[in-house]
Amino acid sequence: MNRLKKDAKYYFTNELTFKTPLDNVHYFVMRNYEIGMHKQDFFEINIIVRGNGVHYIEGNLVDASVGDVFIVPPDVEHGYTGGEGFDVFHILLNNRFMQKNLADLQMINGFSMLFNVEPIMRARTNKPLHLKLNRVQFKSIESLLMERIDQKNYLSAEDSMLSMGTVYIIITKLCGIYVENNSLEKKDAEVKDTAFMRSLALIHERYREKLTLEELAREARLSKSTYVRKFIYICKTTPAEYITRKRIEVAENLLKTSNSSLLEIAEAVGFYDAAHFSRTFKKLKGISPYEYRKKNV
Repeated sequence: MNRLKKDAKYYFTNELTFKTPLDNVHYFVMRNYEIGMHKQDFFEINIIVRGNGVHYIEGNLVDASVGDVFIVPPDVEHGYTGGEGFDVFHILLNNRFMQKNLADLQMINGFSMLFNVEPIMRARTNKPLHLKLNRVQFKSIESLLMERIDQKNYLSAEDSMLSMGTVYIIITKLCGIYVENNSLEKKDAEVKDTAFMRSLALIHERYREKLTLEELAREARLSKSTYVRKFIYICKTTPAEYITRKRIEVAENLLKTSNSSLLEIAEAVGFYDAAHFSRTFKKLKGISPYEYRKKNV
């Protein structure tokens, strides 16, 4: 298999992919799959159902074979080589679905690790840290996938509800398997990677709270200085800046989807007052929260 061409780039947008208000989840198989580096502004779940290939994410690559699960968040560059005999099941998740259900999804044990943290680690290391389903696990997920494969466009509220119900079950099962697989005995190097990933998951789960560097380093089983160095290498920013960006990311969603006041949103995401929230938001996004809401509602 050849390495992907760097000039083969595509971008898929939420508005053009999901056609109607009932269109929240797409299920389909791409057979003999191969695609250049591309991005999309929605979440994607890829499950390898046949053959062998290579999954590229940002500057790294990992081998891909039956049972491998790759979560691809929005705006992450990725691609595949494989071609003949390489089939990939795709689940595309509308931004509306993710934003509306994010609070519930984050309550699923393992969700933050699998959907937020693991893709970051995969983009920074060639180690196989992604979810790998064994034969029994794969069969249980495959049966759910095949129930939805022929329904690409949802023309009724009933179809849409069934589609969303199925993806909730799939996500819950995948997260449960990920937690189970990572609780098994592993090599020392893998334990260290998993511990660091848990520290990142802690941020995604408790960003509203005052997390200390000591607490995060302890979760990662590292000294504070070593933790900061590894964090900057993996995440390209400091722990404090990462937490701030996470708070602003959640605030963006609340500004678009709720009628909460700026003070209520500030408190909900961990800022001590609306003025501090507004200053930080404008610094990172270039416009005030008020202007952002006006443009996106």
